[in-house]
Amino acid sequence: MEVKKITEVTIYESPDGGRTVYARRPGSTHRELHLRDPELDKELAELKNQEKWQEILALRSSNSEINHLLEQVEILYELSRKSNAN
Repeated sequence: MEVKKITEVTIYESPDGGRTVYARRPGSTHRELHLRDPELDKELAELKNQEKWQEILALRSSNSEINHLLEQVEILYELSRKSNAN
């Protein structure tokens, strides 16, 4: 009786030069995340944070409470900036 060794093959693909790596089986279009650069997660979190602040600033003109709080944040920012400059 002849026994053959069967090896499963996994294809690894990266659409962004190695920062995100996906794995899939040959002939399949379904792929799973295999590896992601932790710095990419930080960058994505920062982008989401920036988008959130853009939405907050856009609400400023139509929401007086948000406008009032943002005015206070601006005052704190200026005071902090001036104290750090000294």
